[in-house]
Amino acid sequence: MRASLLVSLGLASLACGGTTQNDPDGEAGGASSQGGSAHAGRQNNATAVCTAPTTDPTTGLVSCAEGFTHRATAGVCSVARPTQEPVPGDAELPGPEDPALPRANGAPCADDAGCSPYLYGYCDHSEDGLAEDEGECASGCTTDDDCRAGSVCLCGQSESPTGGVCRTATCHTDADCGPGKLCASYQEVCGPGGFACQAAADECLTNADCKAPDRCYWEAIDSADGSLPYHRACGGAVCGRPFLVAAQARVATVVNDGAWRALDERSPRLDHLTRAERAVLAQHWTRMGQMEHASVAAFARFSLQLLSLGAPADLVEACNQALVDETAHARLCFGLASAYAGRSVGPGPLDVEGSLLASSLADIVDLVIVEGCFGETSATLEALEAAEIAADPVIGAAYSQIARDERSHAELAFRFVRWALERDRSVVAERITLALANPAPHGSAARAVVEPCLEALLEHAAAA
Repeated sequence: MRASLLVSLGLASLACGGTTQNDPDGEAGGASSQGGSAHAGRQNNATAVCTAPTTDPTTGLVSCAEGFTHRATAGVCSVARPTQEPVPGDAELPGPEDPALPRANGAPCADDAGCSPYLYGYCDHSEDGLAEDEGECASGCTTDDDCRAGSVCLCGQSESPTGGVCRTATCHTDADCGPGKLCASYQEVCGPGGFACQAAADECLTNADCKAPDRCYWEAIDSADGSLPYHRACGGAVCGRPFLVAAQARVATVVNDGAWRALDERSPRLDHLTRAERAVLAQHWTRMGQMEHASVAAFARFSLQLLSLGAPADLVEACNQALVDETAHARLCFGLASAYAGRSVGPGPLDVEGSLLASSLADIVDLVIVEGCFGETSATLEALEAAEIAADPVIGAAYSQIARDERSHAELAFRFVRWALERDRSVVAERITLALANPAPHGSAARAVVEPCLEALLEHAAAA
């Protein structure tokens, strides 16, 4: 990919930081489908290690000195506070344990009172992309049975009326895992994380096993034998072009709406998946859909920024095409999320307040380097790797389409940086130099592509 970017920029004759073929951190290797890299400290660990275990009496989780927790047993959460109070003079309202109350489905809320119609309802403000005063209605839990398939009840969470919140999991306790394996906590590149059995293919257990700034993430990929293997891998990518406002990525809320499903939707295979596996895949594609939907906003903003700078028509035209591409990606992802979830999934409102504050050339260059050069390159490498190993042809085609489009979006980002250098070399060169000195937390595969190409642009500008 590094070579193709240089060709698109007319800089193929430059060294670009070394060889561009058979590079273990380049396109052909090193990047996992979620941004993993090949330099992990652990490889195929046969037995999990948990030293100095300490059990939290509230959560029941066992903390290990290695930096992760695992679920030895499934407990019962105690009620932390009532969901609603009786109204004086009126009939008593249903209690939080009333089975007639529905469980929350992510409806927008400002405070807990707005979620009182739901069983164990509370207003969850933890989701990325929400404004400070916005949240989504969620239902608390007391045991794992209160949560949907593919999740467990995590106690000791004060935001929930029961003290418990549902978290994604492919195991309930250590007993669900093989000998010497634990039902351990994990992070995700795109998502809040959860619990899964440690696997022989794990490249890492915690962030300490990865080369900074990579982190230890969990990923699941449908394989050729019809199973859904998962493992922990080192990485640091983002899902698609992020919509950054004040350095924070924003995404829309999730609603039960099919308006963003693809018009030519094709269904993935479902017959070989368990309910828990479908739930994991539904969460993955929902998060992908949120990020692709946010990319639409990022390109809409970029189009306005290009116009404000007096950019040439070819850049504006390419930006508008990218906006169309990202809309198609979002529809594709939400369609797959809906298929795995068995219900319509789509985006709700997206907070765009303050998104146009970055208006100077330097500020816009900063955004494009992070969102476009790094973000789109990461997305391309992730999708290329996932397309190669996807067993389901529908999933493979989806990743191939995304990879093809994200590559052109990355090229657009570098083309803009080159144009910006021509417009104001001193200002833009300073921003590129700063970005190279303080790299964003992306996987090493993406950095191996982006950083030499930014350096090549600087060399070209200096020689001009």
